[in-house]
Amino acid sequence: MFCAARDGDVDGLRELLAVGVALVSGSGGKAPHGGRGIFGAGNVARVLAAIVTPFAQIGVVMEPREVNGQPGAIFRDRDGKVVNTWALDILDGRIRAIRTVISPGKLGHAGPVADAWTVLREANRARRLTAGADTLNRPGVSAD
Repeated sequence: MFCAARDGDVDGLRELLAVGVALVSGSGGKAPHGGRGIFGAGNVARVLAAIVTPFAQIGVVMEPREVNGQPGAIFRDRDGKVVNTWALDILDGRIRAIRTVISPGKLGHAGPVADAWTVLREANRARRLTAGADTLNRPGVSAD
């Protein structure tokens, strides 16, 4: 799951997710979050591919770990500071829910905490640069 997300493999992610999967986050209002949640295998797969790939491009690593007694991961920035965690609810071999915690006050037990807003801004810059490079590499598009 983590490799498919890092590589932006939407189809690979969709195969691992339950049809009604939910991606929910908690930030305590002190970090960026995904609103009320993202629902459905297609939507969640696209969102994960879109957000995890740029984070990997800026050096964020996913450490598979048990989180709150469930399979999950701790995300760390290039300095080793905690950005967020994921806990996965799995039933019958499919991921039913991904619960992400971004609230700095809830992450301190995992180590020094990164400034999630700074990491997000850097990841967004990386995504825009990649999107711009992809546009220039299309047939019939030139930089002139």
